[in-house]
Amino acid sequence: MQYIVTVRGNLKGSPEQAHKVHDAIITKISAVGRQMGNTSHHTYLNVQNNNEFFAVDTWNNLEAIQKLYSDPAMGAEFATMFEGQPMVTVWGESGFMTF
Repeated sequence: MQYIVTVRGNLKGSPEQAHKVHDAIITKISAVGRQMGNTSHHTYLNVQNNNEFFAVDTWNNLEAIQKLYSDPAMGAEFATMFEGQPMVTVWGESGFMTF
């Protein structure tokens, strides 16, 4: 089964500063995430408010998602990038028709 994790929050500082912080975080955790079942990471900024960040990560392991996102170290990383806690939501495949 495939899962997606959405992360949505307001960036700390300018989008350029947050970009650098984001890339440093991803550089640090991407190898571990991939080993745990994270197969992709896509990021977006709101076109009407470029301080609003949205990411979609694809996973194949629900337990690993729960382990990584409940890790206090992940919360500390988020704190360097976001104003407050971002909204993190986990979604599972529905079985509905897709295209």
